[in-house]
Amino acid sequence: MEHIYSKGEGEFKDELFVLFHGTGGNENSLLFLTGELNPYSGVLSFLGNVGKGESRRFFNPLVDNKLDKEDLSRRVDSFLEIWDKMEITKDKKLIFIGYSNGANFILGILQKSPDIAYRTLLLHPAYLDWKFETIPQRNRIVATVGASDMISPAAGIIKLEKEFKDAGYRHFKTLLLDGGHGIYDEEVKKLKKIYRNEIMMNKN
Repeated sequence: MEHIYSKGEGEFKDELFVLFHGTGGNENSLLFLTGELNPYSGVLSFLGNVGKGESRRFFNPLVDNKLDKEDLSRRVDSFLEIWDKMEITKDKKLIFIGYSNGANFILGILQKSPDIAYRTLLLHPAYLDWKFETIPQRNRIVATVGASDMISPAAGIIKLEKEFKDAGYRHFKTLLLDGGHGIYDEEVKKLKKIYRNEIMMNKN
């Protein structure tokens, strides 16, 4: 899977943002956000390998609003094979960030490797009948949803948070925002606050 990588600097040389863009995006799409969170942290940004241009994504499109679970599982397995061979991710404080299709791809990854990251930020994911047989032990998850988001309705992610809590996982936080499916200033400000107070300051 194609990607771009830049090393962290100074005291943040061991911190690495791992990025997954939304449909139609590319490996540069979320760099504005990491620049806002911490411009000195490392960045590893993946390029979806399904479709091209405006249809580029990480797994097959939904059909009748249903997920092709076999396709997603196969693509997650392929990603994890690549991931396990990447020396640049070893011994790093990993912060996974995905938007829309990229956030959904991360959820697919978490189904098989729930503690792959130290922290996970899911920006406007969708509820696609996710099933988690194993819950994270160390990873903490934050999901953002827009109150008027018609692509990824807020009710689905609130349901997902409840399912995690019912399974005994108490570290799934949902941020309900004004607006729709885009990443706007309000969201960036709240993510910066979470990063500074719950990620950067937390050394565990």
